[in-house]
Amino acid sequence: MTAKNMNGIDLNKSRATRDLIQADGDGFVAKPQYQSTVVWEKGYHTISRVTDGQEVAGDEPVRYGGSGIGLTPQDMLLTAVGHCLAATYIGGLSAAGITVKSLRLNVSGRVNFRAAYGVESGNPGFEGIRVDVDIRTDSSKDEVNGILASLLKTAPIPDTIMRPVPLDIGITHE
Repeated sequence: MTAKNMNGIDLNKSRATRDLIQADGDGFVAKPQYQSTVVWEKGYHTISRVTDGQEVAGDEPVRYGGSGIGLTPQDMLLTAVGHCLAATYIGGLSAAGITVKSLRLNVSGRVNFRAAYGVESGNPGFEGIRVDVDIRTDSSKDEVNGILASLLKTAPIPDTIMRPVPLDIGITHE
């Protein structure tokens, strides 16, 4: 089988990965465990090490008492949404044979820090998240919009945000 590359995606490898996931049932390929270990350094500065060993610096902006040398948790969440959608979209459009000339996602939202800081009651998280997709392809707007709408249902990070997911926190104090 000749490797076919579309938008930088090896379609043969993508098909093989899908077949492996389908055959794996509830195994570690079909349902992988991801992990992030976050270690506090000082102030609001943290270092996160993720599943494959990459590191990400976290912090708060200077205006909120941080040193501004890392991403905020809010930035990381919005970035996760954007990265997930970009990967989902480019994978799905490539599988559909659509050449993508450019893809840009602007992800934004407002956080209620009045609730986070206890100034008022309410939900301290994002009030909503908006994603603006700017895409250029060789296909019609209707075709691309239809594919993107169906792909949204397969994007893990947006799915996690749009439905209730249990959060279990275990605390060890020594």
